[in-house]
Amino acid sequence: MAAKRASLRAGFARFGRGRVQRRQAGHKILAHPDHLREARVEAPRFDYPATLAGSTAHFHVYCANVLGQPGDKVAQAVLKNCERDYQSLTGFFGQQQSLRFNIVIAPLSRQLNGKGGAYHHTCRATDLYCDVQIQPTVNPDVTSALAVAEEVEVFSAIQGGEWNCGASNGEGLSRVLAEQLYPNVLENLGYSSAQFWLNSRRRNFVGRTLPTDLSMVGNGCAVLFLNYLHGRLGFGWDKICKAASPTLAGTYKILTGKTAPFREFALLFRKDSART
Repeated sequence: MAAKRASLRAGFARFGRGRVQRRQAGHKILAHPDHLREARVEAPRFDYPATLAGSTAHFHVYCANVLGQPGDKVAQAVLKNCERDYQSLTGFFGQQQSLRFNIVIAPLSRQLNGKGGAYHHTCRATDLYCDVQIQPTVNPDVTSALAVAEEVEVFSAIQGGEWNCGASNGEGLSRVLAEQLYPNVLENLGYSSAQFWLNSRRRNFVGRTLPTDLSMVGNGCAVLFLNYLHGRLGFGWDKICKAASPTLAGTYKILTGKTAPFREFALLFRKDSART
């Protein structure tokens, strides 16, 4: 086992060291708070040498060659779940257009622990690069949850882009829907963003959308407000997804006919715990 780990890490050093996150302009990502600085993406086709692991009606799933047998195990599990997840998202968005995705399972974290997040190059880009957790144990649901988050951004862009994948409202939606389909999977790895808003000055990012998907405070506010719409006010995710607006306050108005929701929402929280 020790030799296998050493081999994986040596391969990662050759093909991906330093590429824990993106940071070329235009890449969209679900970022872990521990990995907001690094990243480079290169190569003409896929960003990592990868082999096709299998296909379904709407997906080709590839695995980075460096990941070997553990990566293929994750790929096979992703293949079993991806169509079910696709149908869930189709229902949420009312999407009629058939989409085709390439999921590329890649070593986006140095420790191969799933904390490297996921990215695609534009909001509509359907090549989805998703991290893998094979250390300390293999957990395919991490990759599946990250893939869902990126798929949400594509669905949002095709819907019209009011859920902006490069802004706090769209990033919040991608996080809550990944949590909905894979409860606690990303939260248990530390992707939770709500705590950052709760531990801040709690500014109003409901009436104002931050033009970035990397503000954990803005993302946290969005996640909490979307869960407020769903859990407290009782709106289904399909109603919420279809109520796309440039701001969360606009989404609230579409759903309720009311305006200025932030004060009532903010009063719910003192030192409450939060979800991803």
